[in-house]
Amino acid sequence: MQAFLTLGKYLTLGFWALPLLALFGALGEPWSQYMLWAGVFVFFAHLGELLLVQGKLRSHGKAGIMDAVMVILVGFFYWLPIFKQEKV
Repeated sequence: MQAFLTLGKYLTLGFWALPLLALFGALGEPWSQYMLWAGVFVFFAHLGELLLVQGKLRSHGKAGIMDAVMVILVGFFYWLPIFKQEKV
């Protein structure tokens, strides 16, 4: 499970490189436009996810700015291990 979460973090961070490249026009049309929209969609999805899990993160002592940034960047790959530690 840990390998899956680590791989997911790296793949999600790798995904964010694509909208950044698109922002600078390195992908060419129409792919730049597609990647920008994909980045906007994923950003807002992760922002909504942050709003949903913020209370539980706070109860685990993980309510800082860096924790919020990590949820926005990698989503559940960040908070799932934190919540799993609670059950152990």
